[in-house]
Formats: sequence, C-alpha cells, structure tokens
Amino acid sequence: MTAPDADAGTPRPEPAIEPDDAVLAGLAAGGAQLPFNRHLGVEVVSLTTGRCVTRLRDDAALHNHLAGVHAIAELAPVELAGALAVSSRLRALLERGFVPVVGGLSVRYTAPAAGELQAVAEVGEDVIAPALAAADEGRKPRIDIEVVVTDPAQVVVARAELTFFYLDLAAEGAGLA
Repeated sequence: MTAPDADAGTPRPEPAIEPDDAVLAGLAAGGAQLPFNRHLGVEVVSLTTGRCVTRLRDDAALHNHLAGVHAIAELAPVELAGALAVSSRLRALLERGFVPVVGGLSVRYTAPAAGELQAVAEVGEDVIAPALAAADEGRKPRIDIEVVVTDPAQVVVARAELTFFYLDLAAEGAGLA
C-alpha cells in the first residue's frame, strides 16, 4: 500500500512497521503528524524496536545558498528518528505518561547534503533498565544516542549526538499544547 506524497501526488511506500505492533504504528503515525515535520516533509520510512529510519524529501524551499539542503532542515529527520528509536525501546515510560524531549544536540556535518536525505537511529536494550530506574527514583530518564544522516548515494553527510530526557508530565504539573 502507498501513501500519496503531499506535494506531488507521487505514491510513497507506507512505513515499514513490525507486524501486529500497534504501539510502533502509533508512534510512527504520531511523529509523522507533528506540524513541523509535516511542514518540512519529514516521513517515517521504517520503525522497529530500537531502530528508526526517517526521510527528508528533496525540496527547493529547504535549500541553502549553495542549492544543497539547509543545515537546520537536516536536523528535523534526525530528531524524529532519534525520538522514535528511543521511545520504541522505552514503551514502559510512555505507558506511564512520560514524554521525550530533546535536552541537547550536537551535530557534525561531514559532507554537503543534497537530494532526499535519510536519518538512521539505533538504540540498544541497554537503555531500558537505567531509564526505568531513574523514573522510579523520581529523576528524569536521560538517553544519549547517535543519529547518522545519508544522501541518496549513501554518503554520510552528518552525524548527530542527541540527549533525550523523558518528562513525567503529570508529576511536572505541565502539559504540552
């Protein structure tokens, strides 16, 4: 099954999701529907437990003065891939009402970016126990991960280090509007 491209009407493949996993499907759909991601054209290509691939479409409106992808636009698929990969491992925190937020980001651009970009984030099982322990102790769970961005020729154009904190909105007395 394919989904139409929002701008060109071009069919795009539906995201690859682990079979029968409503939680992953919900995460992927939710991330893809965030207004900023929709605005830039960020899509979820695949989401499995501990791994997410996102795509940033090639759009002249996102180009820089050198006709390549603007450095800041490159970060949107990075953030989404990272958040979904981490959240796919930390479902127990999501079920308890925790929400991921970016607490830090460092990026190293390694080559000029052009064309459709993909961001890949992978998170091992080793993040689960420390994150749950932090939450149980009333601390904010913190997870540090790397996300790699490639161009259509599979050249690495950026590497980003992200820090995610999981906030317990009920305990914080705040909501996201």
